[in-house]
Amino acid sequence: MFCKHCGTQIPDGSETCPSCGGALTKNVIPKTEAPVQAEVSQTGDSPQPNNTANAGASVKELADSVTGLAVQKTAGMPLALIAKVCVLVAILAFFLPFVSVSCTQDKSIKENYSGVRLMFSIEKKDDSVMSNSESDSDPKPNIFLIAAFGGGIAAAVIIFKKKNLKLASIISGVCALVLLLFRVSFRSYYDFPKEYAKYIKVKSKFGLLLCLLMFLVTAAACFLELKNTKTAVSGAEPPLAPPTPPSEQPPVQQ
Repeated sequence: MFCKHCGTQIPDGSETCPSCGGALTKNVIPKTEAPVQAEVSQTGDSPQPNNTANAGASVKELADSVTGLAVQKTAGMPLALIAKVCVLVAILAFFLPFVSVSCTQDKSIKENYSGVRLMFSIEKKDDSVMSNSESDSDPKPNIFLIAAFGGGIAAAVIIFKKKNLKLASIISGVCALVLLLFRVSFRSYYDFPKEYAKYIKVKSKFGLLLCLLMFLVTAAACFLELKNTKTAVSGAEPPLAPPTPPSEQPPVQQ
């Protein structure tokens, strides 16, 4: 090797030049570490987000926000009184016409049926539909209306005694669902003759719509009253504040 200062040939590995005394230091190149790469599964598939969980969380957040907004808007309203009035109106609506049955070929054949009449299969002598029917089967009580009427009575008792508003809300909602099942299954429930079924027209009347609406309002009023009560109870108990340390007063100079 040669000295980088004077150019004299010197033994390999020398740290100083014996001729000029110059220091011969080796330039050390620092080693750089390779960047750490993220581990990838052997299949090469990158992790996918759980779309189902995200959708469920979004729906829950939306439901909570809607419920919170409804609670804020109805704060201070007499929801318990509204629930009492609505459940009573729903029960009384069973005495109003629920459906009308008519014939498209004969305008004289038309009859209105109330909820109570269908519940207990009350017959009338001047019933134009039954008098022209060729069915030999006797009129049968409607189990859907019996269930809805009984549920309405149970909900009214619970609401007026203020025992369990959550149960009253559930019962009222189920009653509304049962009324929908009654209307959907009306034709198949009463077994209209196939040859005349296409000429029979069934129409929902004011009593059924009023009863359905009142059950829904009762369910909503009980639910919101329960939420408002919980909010008021939680708001009436403020969190305990930490004790404040006694203030240090300077000594009184005499």
